[in-house]
Amino acid sequence: MARVEIKNVERLISRLKGIDAISLVPLVQKSTLLVEAQAKALAPVNDGGLRMSIHPDVQVVGKKVVGKVSTAKEYAMYVEFGTGSKGAGTYPHEVKSLSLQYRSDGWVYTPDGGETFYYTNGMVARPFMYPSLEMNKGKIINIMNDGYKDLINRAIGG
Repeated sequence: MARVEIKNVERLISRLKGIDAISLVPLVQKSTLLVEAQAKALAPVNDGGLRMSIHPDVQVVGKKVVGKVSTAKEYAMYVEFGTGSKGAGTYPHEVKSLSLQYRSDGWVYTPDGGETFYYTNGMVARPFMYPSLEMNKGKIINIMNDGYKDLINRAIGG
């Protein structure tokens, strides 16, 4: 019967425990930059405000590294998911955490404080954020896998 002996296991475990959340920040930053670039490329453009408002953010929260790509534009969600009866059923992605509800009747709005009035039944969805993540999932997985391998090799002195 063959025997395998592993030496210095405690030292290996100690070195692997030395890989902390801070070590993962560059990997998450690289991943969020991919998604940001894709979202900017997919975002519909009127005056460019939506596209220019898309930014990545990476934070260390406890033992986790959290990366997100977002926009502060209030209307971004309406562009992403659509509105009203025109938007209902036009969002092409299944996102289990979402329960989308659309207004079935039209409405009037005034963009200029009451000078001009518009009637609308809404607009179709023009997704740009979620597809950006989906399109880059494989690349993000590769970035993380390669990064972990590199961190482990450095930890064990390889």
